[in-house]
Amino acid sequence: MTSLRSDAFVLSRSALTESSWIVCLLTRREGKMRAVAKGARRTKSPFRGALEPLNRVRVEISLREGRDLGTLMSADLEESALDLFGRWPAAGILLAVVEVLDRGLAEHSTEEETYRLVGAVLDSMRSGVSPALAWLYFASWFLRLHGVLGRPGRCAHCGAAKETGHFDAGAGGWICRECARSRLEQGIDVSSATREALGDVFRLSLPGLAARSPGPEALKGLKAVVYLALVSYLGRPLASGDHVSG
Repeated sequence: MTSLRSDAFVLSRSALTESSWIVCLLTRREGKMRAVAKGARRTKSPFRGALEPLNRVRVEISLREGRDLGTLMSADLEESALDLFGRWPAAGILLAVVEVLDRGLAEHSTEEETYRLVGAVLDSMRSGVSPALAWLYFASWFLRLHGVLGRPGRCAHCGAAKETGHFDAGAGGWICRECARSRLEQGIDVSSATREALGDVFRLSLPGLAARSPGPEALKGLKAVVYLALVSYLGRPLASGDHVSG
């Protein structure tokens, strides 16, 4: 038996028994993990108030060799996300963030950069960055970190280093217009303004991106691209897609 102590974000929870939860966590050290929180549903549980979505907690998890499901020994609340879930449309955006993390991450795979991305997004939303912009930043970086959405510049279909003004997830991502013509009705054309906005996402911090304030048409195009890429990566549309789809 081993013990893991780590900072973590709570992603979701589901009932195991009348008194216990199974909790899904994004830990800083070991990525996504699931653990049983025994007695967490009881009124006087020491976990009470800590295991809410996107709360940042300090956890201790007991692990047995050969078992994916650990036992949550403690969860000390370090920062609550209740303030963000109490606002709209921030709450809808955060539901989509949780769904992407829960569905899109493999268990027990180190996700240090994803952990830091979530923290940066939450901190920026608290400081006043718009939820819509925070979503685009999160989704773009999540896809890039997982090998899906890179910078335009090389055709994923023919391999040529040339302008790629079309995004086609089925062809591997950004493709040139010549290849796009051979794949009629696949993917979407992406304007130069949208491609420039994506470059800003990868070049700037989220507060810096907010200060630059990309135009509405560029953001609309970027919203469509990231949602198309996410659906391809996850295998089906987001249940919370009404809040974030193009």
